[in-house]
Amino acid sequence: MRRSLPVAALMLATAMSAVPTLNAAHAAPQSVANRTQITPGGMAGSLSKAASSRYLGANLSGIVIDESSGKTLWSHNAGRTRMPASTQKVITAYTALHSMSPKHQLVTRSYQSKAVPSNVYLKGAGDPSLTSAKLKTLAARSASALKAQGVNTVTVYGDASVFPAPTSATGWKSSYLTHKEVQHVRGLTLRGYRGSNGTLAAASTFATHLKSYGVNVRTVGSATAPAARRELSASWSAPVRELLGQMLRVSDNDYAEYFLRLSALEAGRYPTWSSSLAHQRAVLTETGVPLAGYRAYDGSGLSRSNRMPVRTLSSVVDKLWDDPATRSVAFAPSSMPRAGQSGTLRARFRSTAQRCATGRVLAKTGTLGDAVALAGVAKGSDGRNRVFVFIENGRSETSAVRYAMDTLATSVVGCS
Repeated sequence: MRRSLPVAALMLATAMSAVPTLNAAHAAPQSVANRTQITPGGMAGSLSKAASSRYLGANLSGIVIDESSGKTLWSHNAGRTRMPASTQKVITAYTALHSMSPKHQLVTRSYQSKAVPSNVYLKGAGDPSLTSAKLKTLAARSASALKAQGVNTVTVYGDASVFPAPTSATGWKSSYLTHKEVQHVRGLTLRGYRGSNGTLAAASTFATHLKSYGVNVRTVGSATAPAARRELSASWSAPVRELLGQMLRVSDNDYAEYFLRLSALEAGRYPTWSSSLAHQRAVLTETGVPLAGYRAYDGSGLSRSNRMPVRTLSSVVDKLWDDPATRSVAFAPSSMPRAGQSGTLRARFRSTAQRCATGRVLAKTGTLGDAVALAGVAKGSDGRNRVFVFIENGRSETSAVRYAMDTLATSVVGCS
């Protein structure tokens, strides 16, 4: 099973010079950020005051840890497990980075049957980023190879066999699929597709492009490519590090579900829901993450059956930050959202009271109808980094809860 070793072996040589930091170049001006110098007692008092908000209180579980010493500086209902919403994606990223190389690319290939040369197969590799544009390039090369053989009419089959037949995760609402929150996980799909069958959508798009390059297509269907086949062409995804960055920055549900499966696949497991989640738990156990009370049923955090103790998530955030190799991926400028500047935090921390935390908080957000979460690292006005996790369940006033949670993060920075 490949875990942390591939990451370190491939990246440690360059990570030290490219490790993201929380520094003044990305933060509010020092004269603003340092108006109030942080002290442990002062920060704890500010956090307790902010946690008493009517939108948090008993509905909140939270923890703040000094990143350097590991000392718990503040906690609130830390023993209570709650729905983590999209902060579950931090666990998914951690699992992926301990299962596969961040340089790895997913390769979608087109094949031709040797027995029936007019049968063409589009074989998926579990790439959730496969776009029509990529399929157009793949079709152009495939059409050129086919016409060179004198094959001008084909039947196209989509091959999704790298993953099992799709099912919904435990705890998913049926509306998640119909309201375009996520798509079923298939071995072959089209980026962002929200119809009934992503495999046929990808195969049909590929077929349409083949036609535009002068190859007639009789029909489009689904089938597994035969063992006796020849490759026509291939399409490579961006490296895993970039796809994980996209997942964290914009909270992409599809990417999260695919990376849960891809991690298991890379470890030699057949990526069913149960096997993928068992692999995740094995990674967390092996790397020393505390799991008392932790229950996960998907990779995106959409499942309403997920339960997360704040100590589990804070441990994962801390480990991602501690390792220069994983930090350079998870906390890269194009990855974890930065307060007031990027991703799902771009439009937050804009109020006068919170603006001093701009650029000093790198954190994954999470939102369901009755759950709001924020987990990441904040650079204090004293220069020390602190890991924090805040998870609220039970209130439906999302905007107000988010504001109250951002106030907590601002208190961790120590400038309020």
